[in-house]
Amino acid sequence: MGKVSITLNGSEVKNIYPTVTIGVSAAASGDDVIIFILPSALPAFVKGYMEKMNETAKNLPDLIEMMEGLQMLGARFLVCELGFGVHGLKEEDLIEGLEVVGATTFVAEASGSDLCFSF
Repeated sequence: MGKVSITLNGSEVKNIYPTVTIGVSAAASGDDVIIFILPSALPAFVKGYMEKMNETAKNLPDLIEMMEGLQMLGARFLVCELGFGVHGLKEEDLIEGLEVVGATTFVAEASGSDLCFSF
């Protein structure tokens, strides 16, 4: 069992789907998965956003089901605290299951990762 760390740096289909797909694959293989949501990706985690993305992302797997699978498999979603000020959001605007942290926490948590990705 290894550790996979992913930084997510955008809220578009081209950022979200690879992150979730790699995350699900790693978690299903028994790896610990940490996803760090940078400020530019934060809007994707506002309640209702992923449902809209599902409607526009034709021929791709259901994003909500994949996210639920990731959470059930123990993946951690760490949100960069700087994103709230950038986007004028509050923690209660976001979906459940996210941890708000500083970048130093992610760096410490990602230490010793076997694989690192950025999307």
